[in-house]
Formats: sequence, C-alpha cells, structure tokens
Amino acid sequence: MIRFLEADAQTKLIAKPQLRGSEGQKLQLNLGDKIPVPSTTYVPLVAGGTATSPFTSFNYTDVGINLEITPRVTLEGDIIMDLMVQSSTRGQDVNIAGQNLPSFGNRQVTTRLRLRDGESNLLAGLLREDERRSLRGFPGAIHVPVLKQLFSANDNAIAQTDIIFLLTPHVIRPLELTERDLNPIYVGTTQNPSVGGPPALLAPPPEAPPAPEPAAAAPGAQGVPGVTPVAGARPTQAGTPVLPPGTSPIPGTVLAPPAKPAGEAAAPAPAQPAQAPPVTQPPAVQPPAAQPPAPAAAAQPAAPAGAQPSTAQPTAAPTRIVVTPPGSSFAVGGGPYTVPMSIEGANRVSTLSLTLTFNPAALRVRFVQEGSFLRQGGATVAFAQQVDPAAGRVDVTLTRTGDAAGASGAGLVAAVIFDAVAPGSVTFGVSGAATSVGGTPVTLQFTPAAAIVK
Repeated sequence: MIRFLEADAQTKLIAKPQLRGSEGQKLQLNLGDKIPVPSTTYVPLVAGGTATSPFTSFNYTDVGINLEITPRVTLEGDIIMDLMVQSSTRGQDVNIAGQNLPSFGNRQVTTRLRLRDGESNLLAGLLREDERRSLRGFPGAIHVPVLKQLFSANDNAIAQTDIIFLLTPHVIRPLELTERDLNPIYVGTTQNPSVGGPPALLAPPPEAPPAPEPAAAAPGAQGVPGVTPVAGARPTQAGTPVLPPGTSPIPGTVLAPPAKPAGEAAAPAPAQPAQAPPVTQPPAVQPPAAQPPAPAAAAQPAAPAGAQPSTAQPTAAPTRIVVTPPGSSFAVGGGPYTVPMSIEGANRVSTLSLTLTFNPAALRVRFVQEGSFLRQGGATVAFAQQVDPAAGRVDVTLTRTGDAAGASGAGLVAAVIFDAVAPGSVTFGVSGAATSVGGTPVTLQFTPAAAIVK
C-alpha cells in the first residue's frame, strides 16, 4: 500500500520522518510555518493613569502538520501511544475593530493506540476541499448560456486535500525483565521496616501439626519388657517389632529392661527366634541356658476354628492437590487473576512436582509465585518453574534441601497469575508426584477446576 501511494501521480509524500525517543517522553514533529498573531493590550502612559496607550506583542502559531506522541512500553512488549495529529492551514484575514487578524483552519485527532512492535496504523479522513469560481466578461453577456462561453473569461478551481498518516512504532532497546524482577519485595512491618529478608508469601505458613500418637503395639509384641512400639514397624512371627528399612528408632525408645525390686527373681521371657534383629532384642532379658524354651502354643491364645490372623494395616488417606480459581468467570482485559494450588492431608512431604494445564487461547501466564507450605520450620526450599505458553502448561518443582522432617498438614504450594486475553472455556488440569522423607512415594489425588473467560 505504501508503494501504491508513492507511485500515484495525484499523491505527494509530504514527509517520511523517523523519530527516536525515550519511553514516557513527549515527541513533537512540526511540518509547516510559524504565523505571527498580534496581541494588543493597553497600558497607561504614567503610573496610576488611564490605560490608553496600545502595546502590541506577537505570538507565533504553528501552521501545517503538527504531531505529538508519548510512547509507553508494557511488560508484554506492546506499545501504548498518546497521539495528537493536527493539520492547520492559514485562512483569510478577519477585520476586528479596524485591525486585520489572521484566521486558521484546524483539523485535529487525539487518541490512544496500542500497537505491537512493527505493527502499522493508518489514520485518514483529514479532508479539506476548496472551491473558487470567478467570472469576467461583458455586462449581461456573462449570464447568457451561450454567450458567456464566447464573450467571458470564467475560472473554476477546486482543490481537495486528504492527509493519510501511517504510523509504525519499533522498540529499539527493550527492558530486560525476568520473573525475578516482577516478584514482590519484603519490606518488613510497620513497627520494624527493613529491606531484604525472605520474600513475601501469598499465605501465612500453616501451624505445625500435632505429634502423632504412638501406634498400638503389634499383637505379638505384648509382654516384651522395655520396648516402645515404633510407628510403621512390622511384627515378626515371634512378635518382635522390626523397624522399616531406612528408618531409625524414635528418640525416647528404652532398650534396657526396667529395674526389678531387690530379691525378686526375673521371670523367664519367651524364646526369641534367631532372625530377630539385635536392635530391638535387649540382651539383659535373655533366658538362662538351662531354661527350656516355652512351647509356641503357649505364647499365643487359641484362635477360633477357621479364623485367619489379620495382617491388614490401616490405609492412610491420600494427599490431595486442589486448584481453586478466584471465580467461575474471568473478564477479558480484567484481572490479573490468581489461581492457587494447595495441598491437603500431607505427611512429611519433602519433594513436590506439579503440572498445571490451561487453555492458552484464553489465558496468558504473567508469572508464577512460590507458596509457603514446604517452608515449614524455616527450611530451605529449592523452587523451580517453567512456563510453556504455546502448550498451555506450567511446571512447578519444590524440594526441601537438607531436611529430615518434611512438611505436613495443609497449605499453599504455588500460585499462577493469569491475564485473560480472549473469551473461551478453561479447564485447569493438575497432575504431578511427591515423595516423603527417605524417598518414599506419596499417593496424590487431584481436584481440577474450570472457568469461563467472557
């Protein structure tokens, strides 16, 4: 289209300027003339006298094409411009109080545009049409239809002007912004302001869960003196609890038998199998060598006929990952909208990896914020996030480093801040995996959510 306008025989390219400026600063372009406009005031000849002496000053007015642009660059790379385009012309003089003063024709457009880098905008419609007609010839003959062409000189002039303005912005050197630059800054409290420290979290850290009560002793562990039951231990055939692999006894476990009153003989203990681990086998309660082993039938009560021993362990409730958008509908141009991902029913979680999917045609990720759940007890957390805007996917990974306690209970894992860009339906799907202290996998249940962008 530019080539067509430049090659048109009836079109003239007035100017093709290239302006370069700073963001937020006004750019001005004036193509035309400066016309002096007189301004007369009356002043007294002497102090306190009557204002009878005229004093004339001149102000200059720009006539032609006047342009004012104030650009601003958004975080998404778009360019917002406050634009004023003015096309002014010199008109006929006007006689006011015996003084001829100039008049001006003015056509002006004031608007605000939002364009992308390299996107062009066409402003047209600044039209002007001047028509002039003059007749010269013999009196009376200039009004006769046939004679006015033969015996007169007629002059008709029609001038039409249409200004077409093509504007194309370019970002020469953009700001190097990262996700870290968009994170909030912790400034302390009103009573104790300070810059630095931990980042401001979206939710307060949850309260520490109460200490779990000691599990009931296994059926075969009754009667073993000096052994405290350990949660998660599996009983052996002889009733001696065996610790699970990779764990250690809970602090406070008594390995030695309690003291006996003086003069009281120690009761013989039931025989222990050879495969019992030495960790839970107190050497002080071994039966004498001369003591015959007790029969196996006497160690356990008689079971009913046909009954099978119960070996089922209570199943713990799975950990849930819940996505809770701020509402069921989003508005295009509104927001931003914060979509948190929370965890419920966690027990000693050490590593958590989640993937959130959404509709990229309707939503756009602004940034991802870390939650406070894994920071229980002041632990150090390695937080990593990756956004794939084309696929509509956000990957979040959190790991407690150098920690042996894990995080338990409920809390906020992460939050994703979205901008609504187009109408459509959105389904927030979530998936992932988690491990507890020691690398044990944690069973997760996921609760997705849905919303509509209007």
